[in-house]
Amino acid sequence: MVSNSSATYSISELEAQLNTVTDLQTRIDLLNELAWKLRLVNKEKTRVLAEEAYQLVSSDQFAETPYLPGLAASLRTLGYLNNGSGAYNQALSQSLRALELLGQIPEDSPQTRSLMSDVLGNISWTYRSYGDYGIAAEHCTEGIKIAQELGDRKREARLLSTLSVIYAEANDLTAALEIGKKSLERYQEDGYVNGECVALNNLAMTYHDLGENTKALETGQECLRLARENSIDVVMLTALNTMGEIYLGIKDFARAKEYLLQALSLARENKDSSEEFLCQLNLGKMYLSQEDNEAAFSTLQNALTISQTADDRPGAYKCHQLLSEIHKKQGNFEMALQHYQRYHEIKETIFNENASKRLDGLKIIHQVETATRDAEIHYLKTIELNREIEERKNAQASLEKLAAIDPLTGLLNRREFFNQGEREFQKAKTNGQPLTAILLDFDNFKQINDSYGHAIGDRVLIQTAKIIREYLRQSEIIGRYGGDEFMILLPNGASAQGQRISERLQEKTIELKVDIPEDDLVVTLSLGIAELKETKSTTLEMLIECADQALYTAKRAGRNQIAVSPSL
Repeated sequence: MVSNSSATYSISELEAQLNTVTDLQTRIDLLNELAWKLRLVNKEKTRVLAEEAYQLVSSDQFAETPYLPGLAASLRTLGYLNNGSGAYNQALSQSLRALELLGQIPEDSPQTRSLMSDVLGNISWTYRSYGDYGIAAEHCTEGIKIAQELGDRKREARLLSTLSVIYAEANDLTAALEIGKKSLERYQEDGYVNGECVALNNLAMTYHDLGENTKALETGQECLRLARENSIDVVMLTALNTMGEIYLGIKDFARAKEYLLQALSLARENKDSSEEFLCQLNLGKMYLSQEDNEAAFSTLQNALTISQTADDRPGAYKCHQLLSEIHKKQGNFEMALQHYQRYHEIKETIFNENASKRLDGLKIIHQVETATRDAEIHYLKTIELNREIEERKNAQASLEKLAAIDPLTGLLNRREFFNQGEREFQKAKTNGQPLTAILLDFDNFKQINDSYGHAIGDRVLIQTAKIIREYLRQSEIIGRYGGDEFMILLPNGASAQGQRISERLQEKTIELKVDIPEDDLVVTLSLGIAELKETKSTTLEMLIECADQALYTAKRAGRNQIAVSPSL
């Protein structure tokens, strides 16, 4: 698939390749890759490209041997677009079909798993639109897990942003804010401005929902600034709508109208019906708050027409609810009742369909799991079934004997630390990236055991391990190196970062509270740091040995010290 090799290609490079490619399968891959890259920049062109890819991959040429990755990729993009336009039933159908196809692909490649992560994100967003937040969160979390396993920070950030919206709409605003900040951090680390804008917009709405309107406006303005500077019209449109909604919430109607009219103009220019609907809906709410019933009625009728054309029934029932309120204020109770009844009819229909769609989703997931299992069985049969099964049994037995986790601290044990560390070490050497090792040791730990007993010593180890896990990111590797020694590897981290982390761990450890009657136990750490640089003859053991030597230097300098070894 092109998605692996073309990940670094720009949009213009992909377009140039499309003009010269002759192989049909390669063309499908290029169309899918380009469509996915353009989805935040040009939705209209994205749809043209995705539909061309879908038509090609559905042609007679692939009738006998379907090209499953190409078909799934085109359905992924079409599902994403239909989510954006409010065609949720079609979006869910396409996404579930893509998930089923991906489950039929025998080889579990990074490209297949990346696609599956995207599709799970699409399904999550559709269920969010249906208001089924539980199943939406389940799909999104599964997509995040796959992205993390792949080490794909951009996909992880995008799905974290989706999960933040789900929690916000489910009214768990604290969780939404925390997850939204993580998403923003991942995008900023990756330098992906489009994603950063989306995350900022979501955070602005979360701050608004929390009543922190000053932060909401600051965050929204920052989103708008980035979107304008980088000509990201799609995000700029959403951000204008968000700013209008925030000002509407604080009853600054003049500014709300200014932003909403800008958004409406841009939505019409971009032919974005879902954003145009949102503009009209918010303008209708604004006019209703200002007691301008005539303008409210006209605007909400426009919004209703858009929602009906797009088959956006959640949008339609919102319009009916507000139109009922207008007629009630005007004393037209018969029309008010009609709109109110229509509001409840649509809402009840959606509720019943959501239950059905949830069952459909669970059915497809089961089918995917079954297809994956059957494909693996078929694969094993084709490559000496008995030998392969026996090898897997032996490998499983060995894995069960060699527990990866230290039972006391919950950190990696020494063996597993070296297994995972070796992979990161080789990756760092191959890519020319820095890798920093930190070896930490408790000061006077033997004295703690002798004075207070091993139970207290164990509690110190457990609580310190917890501090380290909470402070470090998931990508960092943490293990129990020896009795009272812990080892940390910082992928893509330099020694300066290691020093900052070490200083913070020292501060946190000193604050450690251990229950000891009539005594105050102060726990301090000494740490040694070593950074890898490009040297072909260097090994992971040599890097750790340098950290060990630095730790010895820190110990000789006294308690609660940090020493840095010269880089390898």
